[in-house]
Amino acid sequence: MNTLDKIDKYIDIEEEDIDDNIMGKMFDFLSNLDPEQVPENLADDYINIVNELADEEDDVDEDFARKKVKIKIADKRKRKMEYKKNRAKLKLKAKKFRRTTKFKQWKRKSTRKAKQGKTATGKRKRTFL
Repeated sequence: MNTLDKIDKYIDIEEEDIDDNIMGKMFDFLSNLDPEQVPENLADDYINIVNELADEEDDVDEDFARKKVKIKIADKRKRKMEYKKNRAKLKLKAKKFRRTTKFKQWKRKSTRKAKQGKTATGKRKRTFL
């Protein structure tokens, strides 16, 4: 069996089974290829791809039940404590920052720019209705 016969045999696979999605588009592209222009060494690869596309179309319809992941109480408690510690550190850092010269400059600049209707970085304040 030569290359053209192999390809012609697989071009007419049940096109009704393939939907208009990516796999369908790939199948359409491969089925519209001119068999005479496909090299001899790629004919088997072409056939394998078309077979895989036909098989994957059947696999898409299968549904499966997903397991619900249960979080242990100890894990929740541990996460909560980490959050509280981190939040406390952030509060202390912010408190320390508010005492710096950089913050005071930013505060003065933001009040000055607010009168112009802008943010401290100079961007226009947006108001939504």
